[in-house]
Amino acid sequence: MRMSRWVIPSVLALGGVLTVISLTPGELFLPAGAAAEGKLVRITVARGVSHLALWGIGPFAAKYGLRTEVIDTNTNAEMQRYIQAGQVEVGALGYQSAAIMAEQNVGTIKVIAGIYNSGQNLIVRKGVELKSWKDLEGKRVGRPPGTYVGILFALAAQTNGVDLAKVTLVNTTAVGTAELQALKNGDLDGLLLWSPVIDRAVVEGYAYYPPCCDISSTREYGGGNQVLGANTDFLKDRQTVVNFLKAFVEAKEFYEKNREKAIEVITQYTGVGKDVVTEALKHSTWESRVDIQTAMNVARQGPKFGFTKADMSGKVAGYFDLSFLAQATGKPVDQLTSFGR
Repeated sequence: MRMSRWVIPSVLALGGVLTVISLTPGELFLPAGAAAEGKLVRITVARGVSHLALWGIGPFAAKYGLRTEVIDTNTNAEMQRYIQAGQVEVGALGYQSAAIMAEQNVGTIKVIAGIYNSGQNLIVRKGVELKSWKDLEGKRVGRPPGTYVGILFALAAQTNGVDLAKVTLVNTTAVGTAELQALKNGDLDGLLLWSPVIDRAVVEGYAYYPPCCDISSTREYGGGNQVLGANTDFLKDRQTVVNFLKAFVEAKEFYEKNREKAIEVITQYTGVGKDVVTEALKHSTWESRVDIQTAMNVARQGPKFGFTKADMSGKVAGYFDLSFLAQATGKPVDQLTSFGR
């Protein structure tokens, strides 16, 4: 298993080059010497467009006496293992993760915040007409097995009357390179992945987002995507956790208000161009709240779609502790645990 580590206090290390991206509201740069100071918080996260608040948290964390190190991973399962084993303090998980952890009797992780919504979807090859959900029947759709994008697609398709037995689901990797080529060549009609991979195909002109079939559009399952999990040993230091979440929320709010700065940082850690990042940002929202009811709804479907053997929805709520986020934001917990329906 590959683990790439990036130390991100007031600077961001990428590709062997130390690139300064300390973006504070009043000043672009902080002293590089700050990198060696502060309490270390290790983060595991993918190189997704919408993970910006974690990749770009460094200068905000430094305000609270913290420095950060990112372990670059691809899947929720990998990230769960790192958090569970204490190899990192925090990391990204999916809305299905609480159900999986409940079945595995994981006792070392709590979800303490949301990260973003949407940012994953179905794209379809140009020339393939998709006017309704039912048009998916008879199509070849690639999806990385065991990922939330695959699970959410199945839930949304089922809700919209698709007979999944009539859709040819092709197992793919989570990388994207071969998958995009297969889509372009006609070996796949559609592809389920996340930004910025799918947006590259859209920008390059051989794929499109079908207006009929947004996998995040159902009322019951919504578009909740990634949440922030934390190791319970880390949670024992309450003030450090609260300070980290203050930095996380401040980073999110800063990049929301400074879109050009956001694009600049995202292009550095993803390695994709500005045009692709700009397209990707149209299809996701940064969100520090979570929707526990959505996680419970997803958990009920675990046995049907194979990510759990039993319905774990009754245990899901126990994996969420938003009290740290409430303290960091000054908002009551009940305002942080639902998006509203």
